[in-house]
Amino acid sequence: MRTSTLRVAAVFRAATLCLWTLSACALMSPAAYAAGSKKPSFSQSVDEYLEQFARFHPSIAAGNGLHQHDGLLEDFSAPKIRAEVAWLNYWHHRFDSIKPKSLTADERVDRRIVLGVIEGWLLDLNTIKTWRRNPMIYVSAISDGLHNLMTMDSSPSESRMREAIAKLQGVSVLLNSARVNIAYPPRVYVEHAIEMTDGLHDLLTHDLALAFATSSNTTLQKQLSQAAAKADKAVMAYRTELTTQVLPHAVGLYMMGTNNVLARYKAEELIDMTADQLLNLGTRELAVQQAAFAEAAARIDAKRNPLEIWHEVQNAHPKTGELVPAARVLVDELLTFIKDRHLVDLPANENIIVAPAPAYDLGLASMHSSPPLEPKPIQSYYYLTDADPSWPAARQDEWLKAFNYATLADITAHEVAPGHYVHSVFMRHTPGKIRRIWVGLNPFPQPSSGQDGWAHYAEQLVSDEGFKADDPRYKMAQIAEALNRICRLIVGLRLHSGQWTITQASDFFVTQAYLPKAQAQREAERGTYDPTYGGYFLGKMAALKLRHDYEAAHSKDFSLAEFHQKVMTNGIAPWWAHRQLLLPGDKGTVLQ
Repeated sequence: MRTSTLRVAAVFRAATLCLWTLSACALMSPAAYAAGSKKPSFSQSVDEYLEQFARFHPSIAAGNGLHQHDGLLEDFSAPKIRAEVAWLNYWHHRFDSIKPKSLTADERVDRRIVLGVIEGWLLDLNTIKTWRRNPMIYVSAISDGLHNLMTMDSSPSESRMREAIAKLQGVSVLLNSARVNIAYPPRVYVEHAIEMTDGLHDLLTHDLALAFATSSNTTLQKQLSQAAAKADKAVMAYRTELTTQVLPHAVGLYMMGTNNVLARYKAEELIDMTADQLLNLGTRELAVQQAAFAEAAARIDAKRNPLEIWHEVQNAHPKTGELVPAARVLVDELLTFIKDRHLVDLPANENIIVAPAPAYDLGLASMHSSPPLEPKPIQSYYYLTDADPSWPAARQDEWLKAFNYATLADITAHEVAPGHYVHSVFMRHTPGKIRRIWVGLNPFPQPSSGQDGWAHYAEQLVSDEGFKADDPRYKMAQIAEALNRICRLIVGLRLHSGQWTITQASDFFVTQAYLPKAQAQREAERGTYDPTYGGYFLGKMAALKLRHDYEAAHSKDFSLAEFHQKVMTNGIAPWWAHRQLLLPGDKGTVLQ
């Protein structure tokens, strides 16, 4: 895909006319380099690109360990969007003009990755225009930016408090941009945005102060409280407008069209397949995994319905107050398992803290790994949110069903070992910076096949290699998660082609992935604004294919641990890039 139609000279001239509005940012055009200035190296160009990207998206940058602009809040005003489009066109031309032969093997794949990422952003800003359709992105920019400052100990708390105060001062301006920009939004987007404002209200009125409660600087505490109160007033006013003025007229379509979904897969994941090919892959694997699910259930009781057995599996969960200790046991078991089975050789002196989620970071389960671009690694945490003992007993039980012992093991393999946490440890040694970047803010372009695809592969890996092999409940849990991810691929395509409604998509999750109705509805609604969430499944399948092909090419000296460590050290990358790095000159397909 090519979305740039501007000549470089025109782009550069627009920049000089302040279209870009990047303070203290002097950019040189390719023509200027050719006129006599020494061209920067590829790594210098990447540094320049990332620093400028951080000005447009400081929250994404902070989550990646780039903290130059932590005090800034995103600016989604129409002029700034136009500026970003011009800037992206400039950088697409600049990276595209670099001759691949002049680069190392690592730089060649980085060049292709960054070109795809830029193409994905241009598709979103120019064609899909999420910034015109989805109020969620405005609310999430505030909450995600503050959340980074609250949870990442990348600098002293007082520094982060000052940055939070500065960020809060831009809330009213950001929400005014939302008022101007949003037109004909889909109803489901507005409903989710309203829910998100409720969460942001809690963050501003309670969680933010709690996160910095240990600071002894009373002056900063007061300033933070005042800035949060002012921001909360603006957020609640916007919530009222969404509820009374926007929602009653929210009749926009969420469908972006099959071609745009495929273009996102091609740009962000470097997966170039037709919709029929992707659907055939998903349908084929869905049948395989459903048969495996039934087979695992039959090992427990061949005379009973597999779903009846699965419901019993879900009912076997830790009691309230016992979730975190159960997760600690599983982390230790998994780390020992991958070491004993020689699946991964972890570096020495690495540790992860398993802890209850702080009051300002509630959710189901979340992995807070040290971002690989942090100059000095910070402590990594695996957070879990237990049931609240003040809830009614039925609500506590329903919450903990998601943490049944079998599923908790699968979640922990995904989040910790050998999934996200272990991946992040090896990524500290990834060459360059492009493949050490975490995903962006949903629903913006965010390659997931190389990050969540790896973690999803990790779930199946430990199961296939025999973790808890004597208890088929654990295999059922692993397959249940796989079924959900396969359905995401199919639903994303069906929703955005207009073939299915949200109700039909929800029913599909119920009947094919065996999800409860409430969870199925959430999954279906997610597909409306995250159409490429099939990347989890596609990444896992691409990893399995690469492992097969790599083992065939190195049959005499193949080592599973070495393969895994090479993949993880190669960072977060589309699987096309992994194939180029591990199988130089490879012409094989990423998926089949």
